[in-house]
Amino acid sequence: MNPVKWIVRILFLLSLSHFSISANTITVNHFIRDNGEIVVSSGKVFALGFFSPGSSRNRYVGIWYFQVPEKTVVWVANRDNPIKDNSGNLRIDSRGNLALFQRNRTLPVWSTNISVTGTRNTIAQILDSGNLVLVQNDTGRAVVWQSFDYPTNTLLPFMKLGLSFRTGLNRVITSWKSPDDPGIGNYSYRINPSGFPQLYLYKGSAPLWRTGSWTGRRWSGVPEMTSNYIFHVSFVNTADEVSVTYEVTNASFITRMVTNETGIQQRYTWNRDEQHWIGFWSAPEDQCDFYGHCGPNVPTQRPKEGLAA
Repeated sequence: MNPVKWIVRILFLLSLSHFSISANTITVNHFIRDNGEIVVSSGKVFALGFFSPGSSRNRYVGIWYFQVPEKTVVWVANRDNPIKDNSGNLRIDSRGNLALFQRNRTLPVWSTNISVTGTRNTIAQILDSGNLVLVQNDTGRAVVWQSFDYPTNTLLPFMKLGLSFRTGLNRVITSWKSPDDPGIGNYSYRINPSGFPQLYLYKGSAPLWRTGSWTGRRWSGVPEMTSNYIFHVSFVNTADEVSVTYEVTNASFITRMVTNETGIQQRYTWNRDEQHWIGFWSAPEDQCDFYGHCGPNVPTQRPKEGLAA
């Protein structure tokens, strides 16, 4: 084995020793505290727990890749309401919601905040997709809330982006404020449903660039989307909703799309051999990469390392 890879792997395994790992669920009788406790999805793909971003000492509840040595957070619960100490605990509250509390506070810092019946049978579960779901066990394990409906700055495979006209729910990717602050930043990535719906990157309310409309095979402004694209794209445009979902064609790919705090839309893929993220960038211009994102400094060549399906 490459000695660098071996060292990275050893350091990663040592870092896991600081965590108390438990099953993939939070129940009325089982909660997690900010003392190294985490819950991990059944396939050990994602973890849910407390973290501090960058150089910040503020504490947040987030979801990150469990087996990627480089701490990579893909979702944050209390992104605009940090806890200033290590007194946080995440549990099912008396109303059956998943809620985040801190010392000497009766009101939660963050909550799923939905109406739930049969609260003694409510559980929260982290899935291998990275989706955190609130489930009612007494109603055939019906999902009553999911983190995929409330994304932060990251779009994961199988996560839906777009608007439900029936419920009014609009799934939008929003940047962090900075690498040290996951609060809602200036940039967003969303579907504009007017006319021919298409994906836009915005700064505030000002559009910076767009993908063009969906042709049935690709975005019209993204000619690099070919038949061996690493995703199967599901585009829905009905009276009930307009949305897009990227489904990976190979389950072994670890990939994510991020709207970052500088207004760059970026696709990352994990390189297992080199143990780092491979990035493909985009920005508000008309040059497009293989993944379907555009910008003045984007490489248009096909991805390396066998990333195409």
